[in-house]
Amino acid sequence: MVGPVDFSIDNAPKVHFSNLAKEFSKRGFDVLCLAYTPKKSTIGTVADKFKVSFSPNPLIGNMFLRVFKYLFLVPLLLWHFFRFTPHIIYFRFSPPAFFYLLILNLLKIFPFNFRIVLEFNDWVSEQRAIQGERKLKVRLIDFLQLKSVVLVDYVRVVTSGIKDKLNSFGVDCGKAAVIGNGTDINHFKPINKSDAKEKLGLDSDCLYVGFIGNFSIWQGLDYLIQAIPGVLKANKNTRFILVGGGPEMSKIQKKISQFKNKKILLTGRVSYNEAVRYINAFDIGVAPFIEERNASIGLSPLKIRDYAACGVPIITSRIAGLEMVEEEEIGILVPPDDSVALGRAIIELLNKTEIRKEMGKKGRKIAEKYYSWEKIVNQILELISQ
Repeated sequence: MVGPVDFSIDNAPKVHFSNLAKEFSKRGFDVLCLAYTPKKSTIGTVADKFKVSFSPNPLIGNMFLRVFKYLFLVPLLLWHFFRFTPHIIYFRFSPPAFFYLLILNLLKIFPFNFRIVLEFNDWVSEQRAIQGERKLKVRLIDFLQLKSVVLVDYVRVVTSGIKDKLNSFGVDCGKAAVIGNGTDINHFKPINKSDAKEKLGLDSDCLYVGFIGNFSIWQGLDYLIQAIPGVLKANKNTRFILVGGGPEMSKIQKKISQFKNKKILLTGRVSYNEAVRYINAFDIGVAPFIEERNASIGLSPLKIRDYAACGVPIITSRIAGLEMVEEEEIGILVPPDDSVALGRAIIELLNKTEIRKEMGKKGRKIAEKYYSWEKIVNQILELISQ
């Protein structure tokens, strides 16, 4: 398994990648992960059920050093290939993966029996465009993502929108399958809400509306902050918790500084173990994704799965991939980019204790039925066996 992952940071790529590795290892596979050297001295929650080999982190250093680090992965990849002789090579896509895949394809002239699976979690060029990347670089990333499909045996896309996008470019998607993201249902599970609040030093008499995740522009936190004054006016017993960090952190800090009270808690990043406690402290879990970028490819977010697994009712945007929230009655969908509608939905759900409890119970059942990493790996193995 090869991916641009730092195992010392409890973010979505690490959680996703390591949980897949753990689940493959449970099936009896010998698993070797090639990942970036951790930025921190400890690698924390990396399991001992699979092997890890670290390559120099190309996200650190000047341009020359970064290019060298990307190139260094080539001999490392070849060394492990000949030493490990894998049956399956699983890539989490990043733009440099195209060149590694090109080299691995050259090995197919020899009598090696291996198959390559490529995972697309998003459409990278659209993400980079929103972040202000130069047009030429965005087009290059677009090219690399499209051409990478040609070099692999199977493509796992996490949303039907990504598969549709591949189709729109004329890519043969016969080898592609939509297999969404999952959650660790044994880790993310309901615990007593009062206990969770007490252990976090929160007021157990208050209702908490929470968000957990990366503070990126497409998460829509601006709209949540805009909705807060109306919610507080309607329900003075409400508190907000924003858990995480990322490129929008300083912007978010500035925006919430207008609230000169203790009704908004900004925690910063928390550990994987602490995340369970925070989510269980939420009376409502929100995910106000914006329409730009998200609407075109759809969504399969970890946080929705984690909220559901912890039995927390959900309020999120009406975007492709999130229909199940409404269909299975585990939460409420609101129009994206609409702080007024978001605020109304929060107020409505805050006032309906029994409905929140019922949504939470249904969410846990849905997580067990559809979202476990065991289910996700089953689908990946079914794809490979075709």
